[in-house]
Amino acid sequence: MMTMYWGYSAWDAKPVMLAPLSAADSLGEGLSPEEQYLARLSREFKLTNETEWLSWRFRHAKDSAEWTAVNSVHNNFGSQDARVVFTEHPNPLDVRVTHRMELPVLGDLSSKSYDASELVFGITTTYDKIMDREGALLRSWTRWLTDSHRKSNGASLVLMLDQAGKDEVEETENLLRTNGVDAQVFATGEPMSLTSRYHELAHLLKSFGAILSNSGGAIKRWYALVEDDVFFPDIPYLQHRLASYKTDEEVYIGLPSEQDDWEPTRRNTTTTTYGGGAVFLTRAALNTLSKLSCFDMPELRDRFHAKRWDVLLKTCFAWNSDASMSVLPGFYNPDIKVINEEADAYETGVRPLVLHNALDRHGMDVNVAHLVTNACDACFMQRYVFHDNWALTVGVSISEHFDTIQHSSKAIITDNMTAANQSSTLHEVVIDDAGVDRTELLWTGSRRVWKFVDSVMSDDGAVWQAYIDKAVGEPGPDNIDSVIILVWENMKR
Repeated sequence: MMTMYWGYSAWDAKPVMLAPLSAADSLGEGLSPEEQYLARLSREFKLTNETEWLSWRFRHAKDSAEWTAVNSVHNNFGSQDARVVFTEHPNPLDVRVTHRMELPVLGDLSSKSYDASELVFGITTTYDKIMDREGALLRSWTRWLTDSHRKSNGASLVLMLDQAGKDEVEETENLLRTNGVDAQVFATGEPMSLTSRYHELAHLLKSFGAILSNSGGAIKRWYALVEDDVFFPDIPYLQHRLASYKTDEEVYIGLPSEQDDWEPTRRNTTTTTYGGGAVFLTRAALNTLSKLSCFDMPELRDRFHAKRWDVLLKTCFAWNSDASMSVLPGFYNPDIKVINEEADAYETGVRPLVLHNALDRHGMDVNVAHLVTNACDACFMQRYVFHDNWALTVGVSISEHFDTIQHSSKAIITDNMTAANQSSTLHEVVIDDAGVDRTELLWTGSRRVWKFVDSVMSDDGAVWQAYIDKAVGEPGPDNIDSVIILVWENMKR
């Protein structure tokens, strides 16, 4: 019998992962994987006694084409009728996932073999925060700092804990290293503002890079200062975007994710960003930063009145160096007018570069949503539009459109200099959006949306996803919950 894993990794002091949940011990002897999963969903999301059930099993095939914001699929997603099942005593035949479809996956399917040793990330947070929600922050860092199998991907983490004790530092470092993260953990000895901590982090990153270089270790070319809730869903894509810059020059790059990461300047004549909580520097830029006197102002020691660290960082560079901030925009580019205001940023099909505060902004548990990459490296957030006007954004939503869907074609920006020259007249930063497809979907009429809520992995390496449309109001025969199950088969074995 196939056994389901309820979650991907546990986080406790022991160097073990959660044992698979035994169907015989917990849910009843002889239950199928589908029955197990339905029972889990019914318990976790309080499904109505009668629930609509639709399922697909996906195989993915590599497509050498570049990532596009719209992947057209000639098959019909709604070609099978949804069945109504009784959540307490379902008919096993009604919940079986038997229908299979092959989907093209754009991009490299072997990205787990990449080498990220040129990257080092600096993060500061508190011990209590990283242990909150069963260590959700730590678990999220392992998803982009390892190969998901407890082996480092080469990237390094320098972590500063605010006023942590020696035992807390050792515990955190042991947890990270046990789970494959190349980490160095430090603590502040006295109360410090967040800005002061990031300035100290910059010094630590500089020293860390120098020690590695002098000892014959990996050469670090990019030094990142990022906030603790920043998530990098695709490190190879990040490296691809950074590769167009000369790392022997003074380069300072911000990675704003959404419109909330942009704001008007004081004169309201241009817009600007301070990086959206993720700033990358070359070694030359890091050397400049460590010498900037504006970070040594006494008021920065006041943890309540200091400026935001990223604001002061950008201001210091503007006042004391010739470096201008370049920007690699994520889901939002202020130079491109958004036509479909109804679509969530995560539904746009734009290849995800960085996610910032995904839980508060979108209600997304990134550890769960990103699990699909264990079976399909490049699948997360790819958008598919099916022949019958259904749309899937993997790990985000499924929607059924009751009228036609149209594409609002936007040229993929390929001329880096042209884009930079145009954006520099409108913003205080230089926007680099080379090669990014921002084609939007437009639709008339209404749509029904199933939101991504859960994901588990079976012992054969397949990833099961659940999307739910909850009934609104009092449940009844014509008002029931609806569940769509997607099983992503592991094609890498």
